[in-house]
Amino acid sequence: MNRAPLAPVVLAFAWVVALVATLGSLYYSEVRLFLPCELCWYQRIFMYPQAVLLGLALWRQDLTIWPYALTLSLIGGSISTLHLMEQRFPDLFTLACKPPVPCSVEYIPQFPIPLQALIAFLLIALSMGLLAREARQRG
Repeated sequence: MNRAPLAPVVLAFAWVVALVATLGSLYYSEVRLFLPCELCWYQRIFMYPQAVLLGLALWRQDLTIWPYALTLSLIGGSISTLHLMEQRFPDLFTLACKPPVPCSVEYIPQFPIPLQALIAFLLIALSMGLLAREARQRG
């Protein structure tokens, strides 16, 4: 049984996730005027390039992007996890976040921004795992 390659769909999904996360963070800071804290900036450093890199990889159908996007997502996801812990347990974590916006500030308590970022990083990381498997199967 011949099945259609999964790689283009997975790559497109990962790119859309990165693009939505990037545009979402710009919406929060530029439209809603939420000032990003220091950890927010670090998360952006690991998400924004993925919107470009995954878009280029999709356009070129380049499956070799997976280790780079996976690395960026794992580091960014770790920062998001740390940021969530800072928000949930501000007395236990005294990170390098300084005024004017401490990292413990929650603009959207029902669905915290670091949780949104973590979900995006996890979705991209899982997509890159699938892409790596597909790339290995292609040889």
